[in-house]
Amino acid sequence: MVFENYKKFGKCAVLSKGGKKMLVTVDVGPRIIFYGYEGGENIFFEDSQDSINRDSDFIRENLKGKGIWHIYGGHRLWKSPEYEDTYYPDNAPVEVVERGNVVDFISEAESTTGLKKVMSVEMHEDGNATVTHSMQNVSDKNTPPVAIWTLSVMDKGAEAVIPLSEEDTGLLPNRNLVLWSYTDIKDERFTLTDSELRVKQNVEIKKAFKLGTFIQKAVAVNIKGMQFKLDFDVKEGDFADYSCNLECYTCDKMLEIETLSPLTTIKPGQILTHVVRLSLEKQS
Repeated sequence: MVFENYKKFGKCAVLSKGGKKMLVTVDVGPRIIFYGYEGGENIFFEDSQDSINRDSDFIRENLKGKGIWHIYGGHRLWKSPEYEDTYYPDNAPVEVVERGNVVDFISEAESTTGLKKVMSVEMHEDGNATVTHSMQNVSDKNTPPVAIWTLSVMDKGAEAVIPLSEEDTGLLPNRNLVLWSYTDIKDERFTLTDSELRVKQNVEIKKAFKLGTFIQKAVAVNIKGMQFKLDFDVKEGDFADYSCNLECYTCDKMLEIETLSPLTTIKPGQILTHVVRLSLEKQS
């Protein structure tokens, strides 16, 4: 495994194929903190100023010595539904295990949730990647219903293109649109058509915006002359946030594309997985 120090994020594992490069933090996180072409720009947001972090009574009372939660940036693995215990401060070193073409990035077990998280990254010859996200229940009790939640934090100027179902379902609905309490449906960053949702990051607008839906196709993000695509297998089951498997959040700093697995009760020793495929191409 090749490592390099990257900016303020410390030691990172280097994955490089097909003229594309990924850096995954191992001093903290893990985060896929960089994804782009060799010698090119990063499509992911880097929180070099530590402008997005979270402290809380929950962290201070239950996680003394762990520090506060930092977004860092990049692509991360989280737990849904979003409660205070979602913000576990992942500031500790990450275990790295190579298995052929796959590299496992293993976080410490969370004392508050009983979950041990793993991001397993396989970079293919074309420089695209398959990321398997896992949560294992290492406690002696069943978890409440939880979902794997993956968040790709895109840099400024990103525009998400979220496809909607165009299936003719007759008398039954074929699309859903879920809004958060702070979301303004008339927000200029948001566009809705019969076939897609678009959300464009704008550095001039601080107010947060978030929506959710249930998708069947890959999501695209246009950024810096490139198109990033995120695809995952659609599964049946109950989903958090009024039946969302895809969510999008933006503010003046970044834009997030978020995928969710079905809600699942994880028994002691069991592992829940969620596979996401990431690809990147230059736009003509």
